[in-house]
Amino acid sequence: MNKAVSIYFVSALALSNTVVSNANASAELDSLGANTSVDVTNANNAAGTNEANSAALQVLLGNMKQFRATFAQTVVDAEQNIVHEAQGKLTMTRPNKLRWETTLPDETLLVADGEAVWNVDTFVEQVTVLSQAAAIKDNPIVLLTSTDEATWSKFTISQMNSGPSAVKLETSASNNVNSVSGTKSYQITPKEEGGQIVTLTLTFNQDDELASLNMLDAQQQISTLVFNNIETRFPVAADTFAVDVPDNFIIDDQR
Repeated sequence: MNKAVSIYFVSALALSNTVVSNANASAELDSLGANTSVDVTNANNAAGTNEANSAALQVLLGNMKQFRATFAQTVVDAEQNIVHEAQGKLTMTRPNKLRWETTLPDETLLVADGEAVWNVDTFVEQVTVLSQAAAIKDNPIVLLTSTDEATWSKFTISQMNSGPSAVKLETSASNNVNSVSGTKSYQITPKEEGGQIVTLTLTFNQDDELASLNMLDAQQQISTLVFNNIETRFPVAADTFAVDVPDNFIIDDQR
């Protein structure tokens, strides 16, 4: 698989390890057993806030039944060193369909058609196919196109007042950070630990359009996508979420 896709975006669509180890589970149970003074009021307040944030984010994404934009992607490591940059186009429709194409530094294609995720690697002439349900299970990227309440219930939603690095869009050329005004940011965190993506932050501009996407992964790398040329109403070609596999390509079907 092409490195540009497999590491920096497919990681958000790859199989994630969401199983808590027996040792961790035991420690959590011991901790709960020892703590007999749980603040029920605070817990209820937190739950109410999460539900309100979830509802607000669902409204924003619900208004985005279609989304198409060009993007600039920057990935930095834990020491804030730039390790990857890419450009391309992202197309999404709700529910559950996504097309990711990069033009620089390499041409790559990733398609989620609602049933399967197709990753086309033209360099090695191979297509890897994953079950979409398994590929994005317990992964916050699923909320971009999911309308399923059971899926949403697996995540904690926090509204960011000033926002993390997603609200400070990095210019990859100079590595300067520019503040963005009139934005709303929501941080999505899986309730179960152990997945590939630790947090996903979505930032919307003053027109309530998705302006940037920020992912912190388990290796402490941060991937930021900044969107331009945003469209939310457009005709969807019949083959947008289809993959035409050349006869000479190897198909690695992992469904």
